[in-house]
Amino acid sequence: MTLDWKSVGSAIGSAAPILGTLLGGPAGGAVGALVASALGTTNDPASVTAALSADPAALEKLQELQINSKVQLQQLTVQAESNRLQAEAVQYGAEVADRDSARQLAAKQPGDLVRPTITFILLFGGIAIVLCVFGGFAKDIMKDSTASLTIGTVIGLWFGEIKQTLGFYFGMTKDASEQNMDMAKFAHAAGSVTFDNNTQKVIPDAK
Repeated sequence: MTLDWKSVGSAIGSAAPILGTLLGGPAGGAVGALVASALGTTNDPASVTAALSADPAALEKLQELQINSKVQLQQLTVQAESNRLQAEAVQYGAEVADRDSARQLAAKQPGDLVRPTITFILLFGGIAIVLCVFGGFAKDIMKDSTASLTIGTVIGLWFGEIKQTLGFYFGMTKDASEQNMDMAKFAHAAGSVTFDNNTQKVIPDAK
């Protein structure tokens, strides 16, 4: 098992909750350096974890660190959050610029049928998927765990592409972009489904 600062935060969370929370967040690396210094270890999660196991007074030292370094911890948290927000803004700005570039290219090609064709294929395919899955037409296939996992992956990818396509035509907010990323993650780790004998329909299991 690979140790990281988040796992160290879980280990010390009951004794030093502020440090534990910060170690699991964007300021984890900087706070980890403070923790390592307080325990007299090298600045890596494995060494800190070993010190926690070997030194009975380790948690007391971290409690003292939490009290004495409160202001510094707050500053590290604010700085880390600011860096995270700036990185997100830069990434989203690059995505917006990419979509805008594609739209400008499309505006210069009024006779292009490729984009509209792909859009209609995705939309009608999405409607067909909904009818087949939730209408019970695919119940025999969905009962097979291997097949349902594969189908779930395809469905997740398909609807992710639909959101991207609609975002091209109608714009996409930052929240919608994040939701699209979540859908893509689901496509690679799709949940299972259950066939309801009473309604004769396939329903997704809650995760």
